[in-house]
Amino acid sequence: MQEYKYYVGGQFRESKDKIDIINPATGEKFARIFEAAEDDLNFAVKSARIAGREWKKVSFKERAVGLREIGKVMFDNLRELAQVETREIGKTLKESLFVDVPLGAECFNYYASFLEGLEEKSLESELGIDLVKYEPFGVAGIYLPYNVPLMIFGFSCAAALAAGNAVVIKPSEYGALSILELAKYIDKLDLPKGLINIVTGGGATVGKQLASADLDIISFTGSMKTLKKVAAVSSQNPKKMVCELGGANAAVIFSDAHRESATQNVLAAAFMKQGQMCIGSSIILIEENIYDEFVKDFVERVKKIKVGDPFSPETGVGPLPTKKHVEEVNDQVVKLQKKGAKVLCGANPDGYFYPPTVLECQDFPVEEFFAPVVAVKKFKNRKEVEAIVEDQSGGLVLQIWTQDIGMAKSLADRARCGTVWINSFAQMNAQTPFGGVGSSGWGRSLGKLGFFEYIQPKHIGIGFKQSPVFGWFGV
Repeated sequence: MQEYKYYVGGQFRESKDKIDIINPATGEKFARIFEAAEDDLNFAVKSARIAGREWKKVSFKERAVGLREIGKVMFDNLRELAQVETREIGKTLKESLFVDVPLGAECFNYYASFLEGLEEKSLESELGIDLVKYEPFGVAGIYLPYNVPLMIFGFSCAAALAAGNAVVIKPSEYGALSILELAKYIDKLDLPKGLINIVTGGGATVGKQLASADLDIISFTGSMKTLKKVAAVSSQNPKKMVCELGGANAAVIFSDAHRESATQNVLAAAFMKQGQMCIGSSIILIEENIYDEFVKDFVERVKKIKVGDPFSPETGVGPLPTKKHVEEVNDQVVKLQKKGAKVLCGANPDGYFYPPTVLECQDFPVEEFFAPVVAVKKFKNRKEVEAIVEDQSGGLVLQIWTQDIGMAKSLADRARCGTVWINSFAQMNAQTPFGGVGSSGWGRSLGKLGFFEYIQPKHIGIGFKQSPVFGWFGV
């Protein structure tokens, strides 16, 4: 059984406490990670502090070289990294191989290009020259989710490193292997030792210890429940936080929508990665005059999605990462049934597998499923939909399907969410800002706005004439 050591201060270390990693598709224990010792976590933060002071002095163009090297080793070892993610997490290999790991790698290339064209500002006035410097925070604590660890490594760490920060990364104990595998290649790069650190272990132990550590900024991707624990601990030493929390996202389908495009995209939004996507759809709102026809066709297609081995190219839905998660999802479905929801297909868990499930609901579910479960609900008119999207305090993304672009744009303007896709889904790349609103998160990743989340602008004023307050008191 392979053991993966954590990576701190440029060293691979282990502790006496181990955590077994299970392949959810087979139930096999195939690897172990170590619960990072508190002394080693402190060493990681101290090493990051030292490396960060060195990295801060590196020019933008030199930093860009380092970022491109990270992106290159991710692309060079793409298949291996994708296979490790799929084996540990259960999502299909085609998603790891063609979407998740490449997008994470592309973020490093994007921020390298961004740095190559970045210049700090200087302004001239009648009093002198004003310089605006881009200063890093220092040490960033990065919490990665289990579903797309290397993708979010790119979303968060590429920007943090580009801005001149050092990072201490805490992956989920259910999605740590791919980032630890990548560390073997990062260790060989010409980067300051301690610039990138990875501490593994449970959220209640290592995650809590990291939140209370001497950090300057935290980037968290995960659930609101876990964030509250991180925030409570970190409040002892307050710091900036950038958070992406997901949400109960909706897809709205009007009667004039292109039916095949809408169907294909909401299938993807509901069931890719076993529904474990922060941008996935928890509910499909369908205009009443097409509701019956649309739902009938949708359910027939859902029943044809193959559940099974995530390494098989024919598989559409693999296992969930833990049996506990399967039980929680099933409890959520049962609870909705008691409230009047009707199961149209699925809802029969088998071990780690939860089949693609469609529920017909009268009410709007306020919690995301984060599983291959989606609710469908009819609506009467645009006014009803407007009220729903305006009231959604926890929506991260929204899909709108209609040929009336003017109406769609008006609805998009009203929506309380960070991203709206009109006749599209997952239309995002390293250049487009991404983040939540309200309970779905705050701050942005990706694009130039993602870079500036990790920057503290410093103003330096150089005076060549008398200052505005010279002689104020006349003494």
